[in-house]
Amino acid sequence: MARTADRVRQHRDRLAATGIRRLEVSVPAGDTLLLRRVAALLGAGGQRAEQLRGQLAPAVGTDSIGRGEELVAFFRASPLVGEAIRTGRDRSPGRAVEL
Repeated sequence: MARTADRVRQHRDRLAATGIRRLEVSVPAGDTLLLRRVAALLGAGGQRAEQLRGQLAPAVGTDSIGRGEELVAFFRASPLVGEAIRTGRDRSPGRAVEL
């Protein structure tokens, strides 16, 4: 079994080196074929993949996920915008604890 595990790891490492990531999702049974086809199209690359990506990203809200844009927008809308915020660490030695 160790040989099989090694082969699987090598296969996944090769895929990762090419920019492919393994993904496991749980979906309703009726959506299985749809998601497999979407994954196959995106994995194949090319113009059809770009068209599909362009249609899906706005529909599911992934156009800014992982880029921090939501966090930046949150802070820009914060009531603390323009306020000087000073942060610091309490440098006191703490309290005496009797053991």
